[in-house]
Amino acid sequence: MDSRPWDNWIPGVLSKRQVRELCDQGYIVGVTDPERAIDASSIDLFLSNEGWQLPEGSVKPKGERYKHFLDKHHLCKPLVPGTGGIFILTAKQTYLFKLSERLDGLDKGTIYGQATAKSSVGRMDVLARLIVDGMDGYENFTPEGLKTGNGDLYLEITPITFNVRVKAGISLSQLRFFYAEPRLSEMRGEELYKTLLRQSKKNDGTLSVDLSPTKINDHEVAAFCANEMDEKGEPIDLWKTSQDSEKPDPCKFWKFLKANENERLKIEKGAFYILRSKERIQLPKGVAVYCRAIDETIGEMRIHYAGFVHPFFGTNRKDSLIGTPLIFEVRGHDLNVNLVDEEKMARLTFYRMSEDADDGDSSTAYNEQVLQLSTFFRDWPNKISVDASGNVTPRE
Repeated sequence: MDSRPWDNWIPGVLSKRQVRELCDQGYIVGVTDPERAIDASSIDLFLSNEGWQLPEGSVKPKGERYKHFLDKHHLCKPLVPGTGGIFILTAKQTYLFKLSERLDGLDKGTIYGQATAKSSVGRMDVLARLIVDGMDGYENFTPEGLKTGNGDLYLEITPITFNVRVKAGISLSQLRFFYAEPRLSEMRGEELYKTLLRQSKKNDGTLSVDLSPTKINDHEVAAFCANEMDEKGEPIDLWKTSQDSEKPDPCKFWKFLKANENERLKIEKGAFYILRSKERIQLPKGVAVYCRAIDETIGEMRIHYAGFVHPFFGTNRKDSLIGTPLIFEVRGHDLNVNLVDEEKMARLTFYRMSEDADDGDSSTAYNEQVLQLSTFFRDWPNKISVDASGNVTPRE
């Protein structure tokens, strides 16, 4: 690996072509299907068949060999897959999986990394955090941190609301690469926000919650709330299938909620909600975005968002609308709180791409969304009934 392709790059988020070049030259190892794994501004990371339970709970990386540290202190125990290589993960338990990919030689360069759970995973109330061997924190790597590790990648997984099933070869996390420190590629300014954030009243790069009603099969809804599940609840598969009928029925797992006459919504302690932003984002081919909560704990609720927005998001909608709202995942903590329409929820960081994304690299999974569940669920039935508590039942 004498070649240093980044010597000819400018600071920014790496494009699909640039990440492919890192794979081709051996800096990212274990990518078996680059065309499937790499998109406009990140790469999907895939589970291997090596997994462990963390009986004592989440163990933060400490800047040393991660798995060696766990073994030394007896903090993990091996998982045994069931039929078909499937692992069942119980809600409110923490697990660790080795990933199929690893980094090799990037400690000698100026490549940085930032990771996040995929959007479909965050909407399942599943925390999935990347651990890069040698780093002392989650969801990132630096060239300096890589020097103390061996390049192995792990994913810490904690389902909270639902029991879930996983298996080798599925992707729950994505990794974004930067040439040079990410802060050097940040873009700011009222003019930028005005252009890329439609329906924004402040033009300060923040997102607010939209509690106005939207229509789903003739029923008004401002938010989804997960039904409380017991520990014996049927696990949900965290992989996509081409057959919608094979996915779980959303009516069994979610309720419709509306704001009250004062445009307020009560967030119940311990409950999980999916809401949308008031602002609609549209990105050109030279810009990528990371979305983070204004404060992860606002009052007594936690906001977490699957934070990457890729080039072309919110463009070329089939309904001709300009821009697409982002989705918030909100969990109530120990006390009830009350949200109001247009309350600030998140802040966007806009990054310059190191080179423009290719027009063919746009992702369409959530481009048309208004208020949408994870793609792991089937579509809402065409005919539904909604009672006063928001419970949804299909009608024949």
